[in-house]
Amino acid sequence: MERRTLVAIVVMVFILGIYQYYMGKTNPPAPAPKPQESPAPVSPAREAPPELTPEMLSRLTLPASSAQEKDIVVETNLLRVVLSTRGGRVKTWQLKKYLEPDGSPVEMAGKLGPAGESVDLCTWSRNRETSLPIYRANTQELLLSESQAQGTLTLVCVTPGGLELTKSLTFFENEYRVDLEMKARNVSRHPKSLTFDLLWGPGIRRHEGKEEKALKPATSLVNGKIVQDKWEKLDKAVEHRGDVSWTAIHDNYFCAALIPLGKGSFAEIAKMKDGGPLVGLLLPAKRLLPGEGADEGFSLYVGPKEIDRLTKLGFGLREIIDLGWFGVLARPALYFLKYINGYVRNYGLAIIILTFLMRIVLFPLTHKSLKSMQEMQRLQPKINLLRERFKDDSKRMNQELMDLYRKHNINPMGGCLPMVVQIPIFIALYNALINSVELWRAPLVLWIKDLSAKDPYYVLPILMGISWIVQQWMTPTTGDPRQAKMMLLMPVVFTFMFLNFPSGLVLYFLVSNLLGIAQQYFLNQYMKVPSKVGGSG
Repeated sequence: MERRTLVAIVVMVFILGIYQYYMGKTNPPAPAPKPQESPAPVSPAREAPPELTPEMLSRLTLPASSAQEKDIVVETNLLRVVLSTRGGRVKTWQLKKYLEPDGSPVEMAGKLGPAGESVDLCTWSRNRETSLPIYRANTQELLLSESQAQGTLTLVCVTPGGLELTKSLTFFENEYRVDLEMKARNVSRHPKSLTFDLLWGPGIRRHEGKEEKALKPATSLVNGKIVQDKWEKLDKAVEHRGDVSWTAIHDNYFCAALIPLGKGSFAEIAKMKDGGPLVGLLLPAKRLLPGEGADEGFSLYVGPKEIDRLTKLGFGLREIIDLGWFGVLARPALYFLKYINGYVRNYGLAIIILTFLMRIVLFPLTHKSLKSMQEMQRLQPKINLLRERFKDDSKRMNQELMDLYRKHNINPMGGCLPMVVQIPIFIALYNALINSVELWRAPLVLWIKDLSAKDPYYVLPILMGISWIVQQWMTPTTGDPRQAKMMLLMPVVFTFMFLNFPSGLVLYFLVSNLLGIAQQYFLNQYMKVPSKVGGSG
């Protein structure tokens, strides 16, 4: 039985190692942001960077005159957004409720270039005259409050070629969603061709040139299925056609998701000249005769990956929270964690309560496991005798052992069952906690200021390792005492693996081990099972 138990543990370690490696490759901790510098004035003599693709003609900037350019400030309960009248570009998009380690709001706008340029939010590509015109705004400041729950910023211009362009952005006082409407009307005497595009880039959160490593793969929901594009493998622009529900740039905790409200959009994933990630929703080209107009609608969600908000918004956007293979377990755990926190107002305490409830749910399996170990221990003298008698005939020995188990109605794998069950539960909780923005900067006590980050002093991982050794020592074992003692090394291996895990996840295992020790003591006393390691009777 120990051999099978050891195999189960090795499998679990292997799975944990693969997960840690995978998460490290795709989502290493984002570096602390440097103090933001004010963008330098736009240089009139600067040449425009090369185009990415013909379809993305106006996504990069053109020379601009800073004398004509003005900033428009939009402020809500959740957001502070600064847009430029030149092209309607995003200069800053701050999440006021979420703070970086230096105390500044999380910045969702991609890092600005040396001349202060960025990608337009809404563009009319394939028509160069629409690239970066100066717009007239209906207001220079839009401040929302409870008395004014929503407001619309409208930008209008007429290009030299005779296109009247209108961008309308509707903000909401207590939402991260922004509704966008783009209109175009041909006021010239000649036909015009253009497309409607919605873009976001480069990247999010200004990861100081490390976007590819800090970001998750670009994610889109196409024909009801999740499609991912890894940035490091993106040599050229990639298109996804079909029923596109949304496309997004995101990291573990935040996302910028573009949502089409009409039909016919396709998603495009690309890199800018400097390698910055870019996602967009594009539509087929429209031909406007003189006097004709057209319009398109989109929604934009730029904010935290809060599961409640994403679920409420719809469009299948909650699927952007990647809960892995065992999402069917992780999603309820995440919802329940939020539910508990609604009462206790501390996510650390909520994790402790969730762990306690998990122990109650698994108690029947634990009880059955210990009972199986006890029965195996009572049979150990006969098992040892069979192993000695048939040590040169493994086939006969296994047959005799199985006959012995059947005679006494024992399942030799019964002791491994709780461990096997906990593997998917652990993976589910790992994904739930490591992707839970609710734990962002959520404190526990004293030195644990952020449950989404590792313990800075490694106290929790060390305590977890000690508790695991104690629990292992108390667990009744059979067979070779040397093998049992070797199994005591497993907690040491796990401790080193957990050093850089989120504090919330380590807290779960520490509390689970402490409860397991109490549970083990009770069952050992109740069932009179010896607790000495290697006890074989």
